[in-house]
Amino acid sequence: MLRIKVAKDIGFCFGVDKAVEIAKKLLEKGGNVYVTGELIHNEEEMKKLNQLGLKTFDVTSKWPDLSEATVLIRAHGVPVDQLEKIKAHAKKVVDATCPVVLSLSESILDAKKQGFEVLLYGHDKHDEVVFLKSVVNDLKVFDSPESLRYSTKKIALFSQTTMDADGFKEISKAIVENIEDLSSVMIKNSICNVTYQREREVKVLASENDVCLVIGGSKSSNTRKLFNIAKSINYKTYLVLNMADLKPEWFDAAESVGICSGTSTSMGIVDEIVERLRTFKN
Repeated sequence: MLRIKVAKDIGFCFGVDKAVEIAKKLLEKGGNVYVTGELIHNEEEMKKLNQLGLKTFDVTSKWPDLSEATVLIRAHGVPVDQLEKIKAHAKKVVDATCPVVLSLSESILDAKKQGFEVLLYGHDKHDEVVFLKSVVNDLKVFDSPESLRYSTKKIALFSQTTMDADGFKEISKAIVENIEDLSSVMIKNSICNVTYQREREVKVLASENDVCLVIGGSKSSNTRKLFNIAKSINYKTYLVLNMADLKPEWFDAAESVGICSGTSTSMGIVDEIVERLRTFKN
């Protein structure tokens, strides 16, 4: 019998859960409901919402007629200028931006107003970062100590909410070691506590089990982060979207499997995968 160990912190995070529930309630009321791109980065969950009637559109290309529609702002946020245009065209706008992301946007704006050069550890093209760059137009984004650049000694460092904690520590160390007057430096770890807790759990799961499964969408930053961390510890780590992705041969020589998920993966999908695993090696 395959031993299955499921992470304590698993399934939707509160921000994703809130966004999905808002979408479902809007759809129950009927009418046209649009979202600005993928509400969350999980293909399986988006398919379910699309089947319920949720429509998506790309804010950077041709828009549908929104005059009689409700527009839902995605969990990652939408650029400030686009939000204003949506408000001018849509019948109703409902903002489902993650509260943690909104809090970060307020923090970087406040730092900018205080005269800091604002730096962000993150992925430049990620939807959250695109939103944050619209809040502080000269936000400097980098994803490694090697790419770190700044021009003043009064700097404020933040992180995309789904980046890895070890990487943020490296960046912080590089800044501290190169600036003499630390009184002019603000370093704020803005990584979401939920994603940080999952980092800690996946390290244990990967090290204590023969196989490690990370459940989530390939476009999800926090899911890819968990996969990369686990893979560096246990080469028998696999990224799966749903139970159809499972391959029995992964577990032929295994006695145990550890399971974690990205924050945009529901408990329903996790439960389905666990039930499928229980049919292996019987």
